[in-house]
Amino acid sequence: MIRKQELANEEWDFSVLEKAPRTLIHRALLWEVDRELGSGREPFLKSAEYRRASTSGFKGSASGVVELGKASEKTMPFEEGYNFRIDWSQPREELMEQFGDWLDRQEGSGKMMDKPALGKPREALTMLRKMSIVRLKSKGFSLRTAGESFPQKKRFVESLQKINWTTASREVEKAVSRRRSNLKSIEKDSGGKNWKSGLYAKA
Repeated sequence: MIRKQELANEEWDFSVLEKAPRTLIHRALLWEVDRELGSGREPFLKSAEYRRASTSGFKGSASGVVELGKASEKTMPFEEGYNFRIDWSQPREELMEQFGDWLDRQEGSGKMMDKPALGKPREALTMLRKMSIVRLKSKGFSLRTAGESFPQKKRFVESLQKINWTTASREVEKAVSRRRSNLKSIEKDSGGKNWKSGLYAKA
């Protein structure tokens, strides 16, 4: 008969984590797995991290992606440098979700382009082609006359045939309208600083 050995509650009873944020649960799991591998650390439920989290009712405890503020490195127009703290104890899905939440907050500031206007690379290129059509039409060119007037650009002009010239103007107008709204938000966020000098100061 095998004699039972003593086992402290914090070694096996993780029921206290049932209402904890999933980020803290992931950290607890990784902590305990590392103990199995010989980390030599105390049980997670005895750790200072757990005590801090439980004392605050788990509010603000453990997060996978935390912005630490803007970086001081030089950037190009439309770019900004940020420092992040990444908790690698979190699974990929958790980190992606939290970074997605961060991007959602940036979108509210007007810095991000809306996907319908400028989405995936192929969609962005299509929008640029639609802008080409609008600019050609504003100068009196049709698809036929553009091909005749710019024979050296034949391949690109032919690519415009796949686009409805009638609806192109409307779609570009919508994209411009969205961008205008974004720029107003950017100016407001920067204390009224003109967006031209703000975005293109380092151009």
